[in-house]
Amino acid sequence: MEDKNKIFAARILFAFGFMLSCISIAAFFYILIDHEHGPKATGLINKDYWVLGAILAMGVVCVLLASLPFLGVKNFGLSKDSLAIEFLSPTSTQATPQKEISLEEKERKRMYAETYIEEKNTQLPGQYAPDFQVLDQRLALTVTPCSDPMTPMYMLDSNFRIIDWNIAFNLCFDRTMEGRRYLSVQEWTYFLDNYEDVVEHGIDVFAEGKPQPRIDIEKIQYKSDRYGKIEGTKRAYQIPDDDDSCLGWLITIIPTFIDPEMENLYQSDIFCALRKTLMWSEYALCYDKILMNSLIYPELINTLVGNLTPGPPPLQDASVILDIGAGTGNISLLLAKQSPQRLIVAIDNDPFMLNTLRRKCQVFLRQDAQGPGIIAIKQDVVTLFGLADEFFDCVIINNVLYSLDMDAAQSCLKEAWRVLKPGGEIRISEPQKSTDLSKVLEQIRSDLKKNGKYTKLEADFMRLEQINEFLLKPLLHRWTLADMEKILLHDFTSITYKTDRIYAGQSMLICARK
Repeated sequence: MEDKNKIFAARILFAFGFMLSCISIAAFFYILIDHEHGPKATGLINKDYWVLGAILAMGVVCVLLASLPFLGVKNFGLSKDSLAIEFLSPTSTQATPQKEISLEEKERKRMYAETYIEEKNTQLPGQYAPDFQVLDQRLALTVTPCSDPMTPMYMLDSNFRIIDWNIAFNLCFDRTMEGRRYLSVQEWTYFLDNYEDVVEHGIDVFAEGKPQPRIDIEKIQYKSDRYGKIEGTKRAYQIPDDDDSCLGWLITIIPTFIDPEMENLYQSDIFCALRKTLMWSEYALCYDKILMNSLIYPELINTLVGNLTPGPPPLQDASVILDIGAGTGNISLLLAKQSPQRLIVAIDNDPFMLNTLRRKCQVFLRQDAQGPGIIAIKQDVVTLFGLADEFFDCVIINNVLYSLDMDAAQSCLKEAWRVLKPGGEIRISEPQKSTDLSKVLEQIRSDLKKNGKYTKLEADFMRLEQINEFLLKPLLHRWTLADMEKILLHDFTSITYKTDRIYAGQSMLICARK
């Protein structure tokens, strides 16, 4: 709050200085133009000309002083972190908890659906769909709903299972689809206030054996924890496959906020969330060019996969590997190049990073798990729904856990344990409590200068440095190596390798056996 008050004071000072400058300049012009009356009327040209100059100087000084905090000058009393909060970070949406539904309410609504089905002698849309095969990309819709970022949207496959949703939907509906990817959309409709109407409409229109409409329109009602009561017009557009069969559904919702002020809050939240998402995408674009031209990052990922000593042993040639938070695909690509017999499943929730990964790893991409290569999946790292138990020989997590809250990080590790084969290994590289980000950046700068790449990449490096300060620095300093070892030994049987001297001595690398 203190930083916000300083910023407000700076704005007032800027306005005052700007006003003084304008008045003094206007007075000068008035005197110069009005030759007949100006000198006699004002008496300033010969005697008090310096007064206007002093006023102008005062105005300029006020403007300059007011500009200092916005230029990031530390001695004004404002930190870069506080500026990030003011101008870059969503100040409220991150703190909004995911809305949950009680087991009692969910059971009551499920029983209503079953009773209605029995009365109508029919079934819910997609009720008996086969299990979703997340590793079979021929069954997955890889197009992200993105036509209008301000409009809540989500996608279903032809069996009415949740495939994806956009940022606006996540905000408007309190993150209620998180953790439900690839489940029936009925799991989400439990949150609607007019659930019964939605179930009846769904059965009447989409039940098995009925002709599928090209577009369907219905009304929904929802009470948001943040925006209050919302009434929405939901439109479901059928997505045709090449043979004109139904590939899936794109659903848009036009929300109407009962409290008009909530619409402004919602739009403000979207702008903040989109700005942060775009910044992460810009960060990925910058760091991909910077890090792969440094020395310490290739050293880190080569150590992680077992190519350097000291470090963990090399991975087996025919391993099945899960790359959690794969980003732009540097580790997945390294693993695939190293051994063409490996199957690597690369997951990330950022569409820009995932698209970059697909382009970078194009020659290794495959559509199913029936052979070696890379399968790239848009998936949050907290719930690995659709990935089978005990499927992977190794799970790699590089610089991911620090960006999650504590509960999400714990869930990610539990899911990693679930999908690992007995005897399988998890390899984790993360910042630590003692991490000094400035030392990492300085080492990267030094590496680029040694490689003769700094001049060409200087603008990208400066942007990377800014984003690190704004976004990443506040997230660091969570665990020591001993903390992470204790966390892993809660579920894993043994620690196979550990060090806190990786990545210019600012990161930890720890491996554990299931």
